[in-house]
Amino acid sequence: MPSLPPPQAAPSSLDGGADAAAPKADRLTLLAGGDVSFGRLVGQILLREPERALFAPMADLLRSADVRFVNLEGPISDQGGQTVSPENNLVFTGPPASANALVRAGIDVVSTANNHAWDYGKPAMLETLAHLDRAGVLHAGTGSTLEEAWRPAIVDHEGFRLAILAVTDVWNQGALSKHPGREFVASANSSELTGAVRSLREGRSVDAIVVSYHGGEEYRDDPLPTTRAIAEAAIDAGADAFLGHHPHVAQGITFHAGKPIVYSMGNLLMRMHSGHPETEMGLVVRLELLRGGDKPRLWACPVRIQGIEPIPLGADPRRSANEGRFFARLTALSRRVGDATFGAVGADGCAPVAPPG
Repeated sequence: MPSLPPPQAAPSSLDGGADAAAPKADRLTLLAGGDVSFGRLVGQILLREPERALFAPMADLLRSADVRFVNLEGPISDQGGQTVSPENNLVFTGPPASANALVRAGIDVVSTANNHAWDYGKPAMLETLAHLDRAGVLHAGTGSTLEEAWRPAIVDHEGFRLAILAVTDVWNQGALSKHPGREFVASANSSELTGAVRSLREGRSVDAIVVSYHGGEEYRDDPLPTTRAIAEAAIDAGADAFLGHHPHVAQGITFHAGKPIVYSMGNLLMRMHSGHPETEMGLVVRLELLRGGDKPRLWACPVRIQGIEPIPLGADPRRSANEGRFFARLTALSRRVGDATFGAVGADGCAPVAPPG
């Protein structure tokens, strides 16, 4: 693993303006969602309506956390009004207004390490980072150098410091190890990832570490064996939680050494695939991270994709029809990867999740 440069610092708006002598928070609540794409139709909407509040139905759920994180699926770049390649529907980009849409939603951190990072080449990948920096959105997983790609995003909330590392295990242009992007993208190599986690843990400059992982197989109900191995290795190295995305469907939740592994959160801002009905339901998770190495607390919060809108269960007019179906599926999938206990679903549509027993 490349030596880690100084971590990307959070803007002052996230550090609460806390004085060095002020008491430090003993916990931080992170709300995390899956794939967010501003390409294709969503990009065209933003070109016409740059102030569109794409996450408006989720406002209350987003406000329930101190920090908000998603996977940014694809670049943000100015392609003269183009948001999808005319030659390939799987190559897309969001317009520059996408970065502002993240800010309006209150999203603080994104992963840029995924299989669509290079959709419009290196220039668009670097332009993405410039737009995020302009808007004040932290990012991890890609950079102008490999060292920058491995740089964790650090959020300081009232003295509680959270580090987010982001890696990808999938690449649309063949093997990442043989592609020029390998110099600019953090790959989900187990030894490099565990080395980065250990370096952060041994440095004692952060209070919690979360790993964002883009990998697995699209529309598959269960994580691949390699994904499971990487997740457990990251936890063993010192990560407090492992959050996955890329399959576009929610996968099971389990715990390793008492720490949560969420194999796939599915979609958040991405239209459902008509041939895969389970893409309609995404998963947002709320993590309460505690100072001093105590085990995190986790809640599962279903989100239904209606057109392009993410509708959280707590605000869903179809809640009665969807709540039981979603949690029955998530419980069954969780038993296939380990096990987890789901508590009573609250008024906000979120259910506490804990290790069995």
